[in-house]
Amino acid sequence: MTAAPEEQTLVELPPVESLTERQQRGADCVFCAHELPTGHVTDLGPHPLVAHGVTVRWFPRACKPGCAS
Repeated sequence: MTAAPEEQTLVELPPVESLTERQQRGADCVFCAHELPTGHVTDLGPHPLVAHGVTVRWFPRACKPGCAS
């Protein structure tokens, strides 16, 4: 049986404030900052993020395969 997304272990990510705007929005790998062409990404799932006093869900992406492993 597969765990629900909320139950899956979250990947440890770099601090959001240390990332470029492109990394924050998923255009570049959150780990190595290489551009992520369509079809060559790993979605890391939703991660909680506090922004302006409100908790939101952030959906970072990484290289496939490579940085996300």
